[in-house]
Amino acid sequence: MDFLIGIILIVFGAPLVGVAGRVIENSGREGIGKTISVGGYLAVLVLAIWLIIRSF
Repeated sequence: MDFLIGIILIVFGAPLVGVAGRVIENSGREGIGKTISVGGYLAVLVLAIWLIIRSF
């Protein structure tokens, strides 16, 4: 089950966090938007990779 959740996070979660950060960045909060975009994207990827590795 962890493998499936990890794949779903990579396919859907990480891009959605990036898009949310971009929207915040374009609304005038450039620093916060960039932080959420990059940091959130990396956090979701690390979590997804951890879940995938843990499933083996």
